[in-house]
Amino acid sequence: MPYRKIYTKNPESCTGCRICEMVCSLKWEKCGVNPKLSRIRVIGFPDKGVIVPRVCRLCRNPSCVTSCPKEALSQDTDSGVIIVDEDRCVGCDLCVEACEFGGIYSHPDKKTVIICDLCGGEPLCVK
Repeated sequence: MPYRKIYTKNPESCTGCRICEMVCSLKWEKCGVNPKLSRIRVIGFPDKGVIVPRVCRLCRNPSCVTSCPKEALSQDTDSGVIIVDEDRCVGCDLCVEACEFGGIYSHPDKKTVIICDLCGGEPLCVK
């Protein structure tokens, strides 16, 4: 699936410190640091010595959008950002399952999903 440029400056430089998760959860949830509320996740594969930041890849034809039975997801035509209409989202997680890159997450407290929106154009996770 073709995708747009994503904002992981140097993914191979990721040390697994998870500061990106902390910054993201602080920005969006305003309730302290909680990686489960982050729109980016750092996944480690110790047996392979690999650490990978997982985030929405801004696909050109996003399966997450087409999988939503409530049409709660849409895509900004300029940035490629996936927009979640929280009033329509019922938390069925079909979009989470449809994303082959693992870039969509269930919000643990709300009946909705969370997806990176590039912080409106200035992603804090890569600063």
